[in-house]
Amino acid sequence: MRRNLFYCTWDEAAEVIPQSEGILLLLGSVEEHGYHLPLGTDVLLAHDFAEAVCEKEDMYYYPCIPYGQTWSARGFEGTIGISKPALCAYCMEAAENLISMGAKKVILFSFHKGNFEVMNDIVRAFKERGTDIYKIQIKKGEGVAKKELKTPVWEDRIWHAGELETSLMLYLHRDLVRMEKATAEFPEKPEKYEVAAVPWRDFVKSGAFGDARAADAETGKKVFELFCRDLLEQVKTIKGI
Repeated sequence: MRRNLFYCTWDEAAEVIPQSEGILLLLGSVEEHGYHLPLGTDVLLAHDFAEAVCEKEDMYYYPCIPYGQTWSARGFEGTIGISKPALCAYCMEAAENLISMGAKKVILFSFHKGNFEVMNDIVRAFKERGTDIYKIQIKKGEGVAKKELKTPVWEDRIWHAGELETSLMLYLHRDLVRMEKATAEFPEKPEKYEVAAVPWRDFVKSGAFGDARAADAETGKKVFELFCRDLLEQVKTIKGI
């Protein structure tokens, strides 16, 4: 965690923040990830990706704001959800602090997809004030990574706690994965899923989508590298602005 400002002293931070080409502000979640992955999976992975990207680009990042927008996972014990307005206000104040410290570019990053709309709202709110901040998220890498999997992604879009995410965790945090509890669940999509709000608890028993039993560390390494490549391309674009 060499690039995590959490471990810096204030005088070290005072030196590196204004000199760095960008500071990543991470958003996370504490939510169910099936029977086999920890609640903090999205926070752990966000730190892993941020460390790799910042090391490559000589940047720094702040530790994850742990709680996020987790409406879909509501009803599963252990999940904590924060409303979009509250999370947006919280993150905006954090970003304002970074700007006041002289950060050249503030870049939001969340591995948890539930925070993507919040990041959009924050970037737009700052733009309306006349200030540009930026966001990065897994985009092209997701489509490429699916080709590395041995099993399908549910509805070709939700890989929550399935083979992909479990493979990442096996590669990066094997000691936290309980593979003996991994499941293979491909639930039938509720009839109103596309037109109404339907929490996962209504139709997914384990909370994990797809076949987590097919996961392995080798696949996790490939997916990690693909996702890092995707994020690095976005960072390079931001640094060039």
